[in-house]
Amino acid sequence: MHTYQVRPFSNSLEAVYVALSLLLLQKLFLSETPGTKRIPIYTVLLALVSVCGVFTRLTFAAFFFPMALEILQWGFRQSRYSLSGFIRLLSLPTLVAVTTALGFVYADSLYFHGDLKPSHIELTPLNFLRYNLLPSNLAEHGLHPRWLHLVVNLPMIATPALLYYVLRAELDIFASRSGDRNKSKPGIVQMMQHTYNRVRWSATSLLSIQPHQEPRFLIPLLVPMIAVVINNGRILRAGRVFLMFWIIGNIILATLFGILHQGGVIPSLFRVHAIIYDTPSTAHLHDVEVVYWNTYMPPRHLLAIRQEDVNSQRVSIRDLSGASPATAIGSFLAPVLDTHPHMVLLAAPFHAVKELETASQKCLQEISRVFPHLDLDHISESVQVGWKDGLSLGIFDVDTACIREAMPAERHREEIVAQ
Repeated sequence: MHTYQVRPFSNSLEAVYVALSLLLLQKLFLSETPGTKRIPIYTVLLALVSVCGVFTRLTFAAFFFPMALEILQWGFRQSRYSLSGFIRLLSLPTLVAVTTALGFVYADSLYFHGDLKPSHIELTPLNFLRYNLLPSNLAEHGLHPRWLHLVVNLPMIATPALLYYVLRAELDIFASRSGDRNKSKPGIVQMMQHTYNRVRWSATSLLSIQPHQEPRFLIPLLVPMIAVVINNGRILRAGRVFLMFWIIGNIILATLFGILHQGGVIPSLFRVHAIIYDTPSTAHLHDVEVVYWNTYMPPRHLLAIRQEDVNSQRVSIRDLSGASPATAIGSFLAPVLDTHPHMVLLAAPFHAVKELETASQKCLQEISRVFPHLDLDHISESVQVGWKDGLSLGIFDVDTACIREAMPAERHREEIVAQ
């Protein structure tokens, strides 16, 4: 929680929406009075939160799907299985959901285009789906086996100590040992236990379909997993062994994900700022292009570009994500204007730089390096370059004239066209 929830990931906000949805669902169960014509405020709030979650991150639907089924069952019970009553109960929540969705579409369209022309309508969830359905896009971020979430990422997010009690709680659910034993009318605790369990398996299964799998994608499962364990009660009898594994596991994983993984991105922005503004030799430069490659997307505001340089576009920053070496080389040349002095700065892991052709590597001069920086998506490549380079993020001065000479003329033209 201290590693991921304090970071501006969409997964962090998604986790809040999942937790809030579970809370509202529990409140909805508590307010159930079959036959009443009153529409509980919790159905309206659930409609609002669900749309906010989907527009924040489409994967929210994988977490919310079991809750949606519970809401539908609640609606049938509340209306005493009357179709007209069921429609009436869900009419207001549906209206709220549609209105909220239109509000998001309106805001996104204005933000990205400044108007509401038909060709400028932005459907963020649809854009998310289109992007992630293309294997070439996912390959830029790293492809993983589809069992990674279940076998590796889930134990890391939960830590083995908590996951053990999650599994024990789920076994108790199947054995009907927790919650209300009256199967004809299950209690709220038992209903929520089943919901927590379904949310975990629904999200893990649906998210495993995608071949790009990062541990942070499962962050929203922390709340339902902790809730199912607490309601089960077994963890109240946990001894020193659990506490030892819990503390050691959290320290190791917090160090791995909170310090080492992509840990050089933020400090590198401060280094680049100092290179641009505090180095006398850069004062005469007309353009400075900052390129990040094979890293997390750098938060541009931390580069602290002066307002006059923003207006004149003297300093710009680009994120190449996981682009191929050929694309990276082409990006060094495409935006460069040779009519005035300029600088191209590259921030990239050393393993990525080693993938460039030898002639191109000689055109990169190391200015600074940030330690520690670990790329967990390329562990084997990091090991190959040695522990010092493998745990560092390099900042390089790119000699574009040198790269232009190192590249054959025909290939140079191909790269520019590709850009």
